[in-house]
Amino acid sequence: MRAPLILAALLWLAPLIAGAAPLAPFSAEYRIYVNKIPTPIKATLILEPVAGDDRYHMLFEAHSWLLNNREESWFRWNRCAPRTIRYEHEFNGFGKHRYYHTDFDWDKPGVITESEDGVEAFAIPEDALDELSMLLRARCVFAGGDKEYDATSVYGDDLRHHHFVVVDRETIDTPMGELDTLVVEKKRDKDEDEKRRTLFWVAPKVGYMVVKARHIESALLHGELIMREYNGPLPE
Repeated sequence: MRAPLILAALLWLAPLIAGAAPLAPFSAEYRIYVNKIPTPIKATLILEPVAGDDRYHMLFEAHSWLLNNREESWFRWNRCAPRTIRYEHEFNGFGKHRYYHTDFDWDKPGVITESEDGVEAFAIPEDALDELSMLLRARCVFAGGDKEYDATSVYGDDLRHHHFVVVDRETIDTPMGELDTLVVEKKRDKDEDEKRRTLFWVAPKVGYMVVKARHIESALLHGELIMREYNGPLPE
């Protein structure tokens, strides 16, 4: 199993940042709510440059006495096209321990993934991304006026296909003040439960940063992730 229900929405988190320009480093902290009740789970998202002009490291962590979740991506950035070098995901909680360590080889292209089940190697498409950095390119898509975005990600021994659609605009309060946001929904296949929805509020004036996310599992259960602190480029 992957992370439990509330983290399912969190693992979609990523900043939708600038295109051809170098990526600006930042850090952000989020608080998680279940049915509008605050939980002890806090999440942190960090982007920082590493050795090399076009190399970056992104870290997402969520932790509490209930669980620990860590996701990391090392990638190159070139004109809105992140190229993953290595991706790691590890989850501990609720009696579960799950990890994936994946190395990307773009000469083939292909990946080698190590997990508790062993080692798996397989080919991937030229445009494949990891799950943490897959939304990095979306800034270019939405800034160009498109309202839909498709992506293919590698997770463990699977290739996952994602479809995102801009469904609304909304002004919301953030640590940077009131910001206009695009409401982006992750569309699911027709054979999936129609009651389940995942939505993201992204702020164009802050590099399309995710300032809020909501996962609706059913009429009786939903979780929200709300930004509480932000250190990085301010609204344009």
